[in-house]
Amino acid sequence: MPMKYTSIGRTGAHASLLALGAMTFGEKNTWKLGGLGQEAVDKMVARAVDAGVNLFDTADVYDEGESEKALGRALKPYRDQILIATKVRGRTGAGVNEIGLSRHHIEIGIRKSLERLGTSWVDIYQFHSWDAHVPLNESLETMQDLVERGLVRYPGVSNFTAWQMSTLQARCEERGYSRYETAQMNYSLLNRDIEHEILPFTHYSKMSLLVWSPLHGGTLSGKYSKDSKPAAGTRAGNRGLFFPFFDEETGFGIVEKVKQIAEEQGATAAQIAIAWLLSKNHIVLIGAKSTEQFEENLGAIDVNLNAGQLENLDRITKPRVQYPNWMIERQSSGRTFPIVENS
Repeated sequence: MPMKYTSIGRTGAHASLLALGAMTFGEKNTWKLGGLGQEAVDKMVARAVDAGVNLFDTADVYDEGESEKALGRALKPYRDQILIATKVRGRTGAGVNEIGLSRHHIEIGIRKSLERLGTSWVDIYQFHSWDAHVPLNESLETMQDLVERGLVRYPGVSNFTAWQMSTLQARCEERGYSRYETAQMNYSLLNRDIEHEILPFTHYSKMSLLVWSPLHGGTLSGKYSKDSKPAAGTRAGNRGLFFPFFDEETGFGIVEKVKQIAEEQGATAAQIAIAWLLSKNHIVLIGAKSTEQFEENLGAIDVNLNAGQLENLDRITKPRVQYPNWMIERQSSGRTFPIVENS
């Protein structure tokens, strides 16, 4: 099946629904998550471009900058036809100012990211998380400067709460700054927390969701069970660092249901988990340690879950409705007259 595309926020640019995450790129293998060398990266990137993938995501802290270097080299032949996303916020050195969203750190961060990526601009530049130690206006003013200087096409965020994104967007609107078009968040069949506040906000503000860890560290691939402890060198073995814990009592029951649907579809469990996200038209970042893994994840674009399977997955993973949302729903259901929204 051909690759599918969606608009990025309110912009005129479009991204493939499957994007390639570069967290496994870099031979230092600082976080023991991949350690892919340049030859392997070149092959994976070329295959991704051939499959229609046009969005590639990395960060300045991935493998101490080696991920950006490897990705930049691999993307050099395709630069004008693809979109590069990277991030700033994490610690990049031992100095007191080598972290955060200060003007100082962002200015140095973008310069070094551009050097490592071998490009004169990045398409999406993301605040990697909120920084409570820096005035928000300072961060926003610096990002706006980068946009006006042509170093950044579109601002984005990652790992922000709904109130943080709301505050940020409101200040940008007040000042006439470029709005933030993307929100990169953890989302999967094992973690639907963002449905409480974050997804309603991104939908309301027309921000595009970029999903990281759609397989919840490989757990949704079906290769782990509650009776076997994941190896320390895997993402699942680093749960506390890279993604939240999940309720294993119900979680592995969900994995079994995913495997059952995979058998019905003639697909793999990983493909089913990714296809569930694709059915919601979110941009899903897939990463891999090998060409074989990447091909498997790429195959999710060909999976068409039927209505019954989607309903089944939604039902068994649906999070509890939190207050005040259940009160809002109850009050909304009390309307006795139809309301027609203005187009």
